[in-house]
Amino acid sequence: MANPMQIDDIKLGCLDDLPKSIVHPPVQVIAFTGGKGGTGKSSIAVNVAQALSSEGRCTLLLDADLGMANIDALLGLDVDYTLYDVLNGNKSLGEIMTSGPGGMLLIPAASGEKQLAELGVSECAGLMRAFSDLDEPIDTLIIDTATGITEIVTSFCRAATDIVVVICNEPASIRDAAALIDTLHMAHGICRFHVLPNMVASSGEAGELFTRLVECFSDNHDLVLSCCGYVPRDEFMQLAVAQRQTVLSAFPRSRSAMALKNLATQIMKWPRQLYAGGHLEFFVERLIQNENREMEVRS
Repeated sequence: MANPMQIDDIKLGCLDDLPKSIVHPPVQVIAFTGGKGGTGKSSIAVNVAQALSSEGRCTLLLDADLGMANIDALLGLDVDYTLYDVLNGNKSLGEIMTSGPGGMLLIPAASGEKQLAELGVSECAGLMRAFSDLDEPIDTLIIDTATGITEIVTSFCRAATDIVVVICNEPASIRDAAALIDTLHMAHGICRFHVLPNMVASSGEAGELFTRLVECFSDNHDLVLSCCGYVPRDEFMQLAVAQRQTVLSAFPRSRSAMALKNLATQIMKWPRQLYAGGHLEFFVERLIQNENREMEVRS
């Protein structure tokens, strides 16, 4: 058995080690977060990852709720190895990666492992840069963050090119989402957020929730919040969860499945950025500028 790995020992992506002829397109890194539990963000992340993969994107889903993982359970997968095995030096990221519905790839975390739940900022950075060693030509990474406003959550959000904040019609959801956005903005300089109302009865309810969240920042003119649609309250979503399937697989014509497919289509149109929202370089090799490639970059 290999020696246990210290996070700081994880090999970081190094630009100088790359052949000059190899230039990869940037990875679109999308973090799904929400501030509190119960917003349904994990189910959304799983289904969006499947939808993107089905559309031809090489999509990797990272279960970033490191200490209380649930993505493998949502997908009905029995995994043998997790990120805990990577940290202990027993496996590499590539060796624990598994396939999910629609051809998407999954990096599973572990449940109940204190070592994973207590990673700090530098440890998360080392873990994220370790993704540079993956051989698969990943072009989209979906991160399902943990709940709360912890170092792990903010680290993964800072590493994202786009952040989707999932909210639902509960006062605590709006409050905690606003607190998370405020923390990411004030402490880390992130100014742009996508907002996704979930489990709503209508577009009107979705618009009301979005307005309530925006009103929390009425005096802040630096923030840009955009509503990226909504996911309707749908019994088929709950049935799919109970069956340990995605709603896209179990009930592809349901209202929630169609909404999630539309969200994936919208995501594919989002402009690719060269750098993460919090200026933390991620997938270093893939962020190399190619002087012959034109790319739309948001300011």
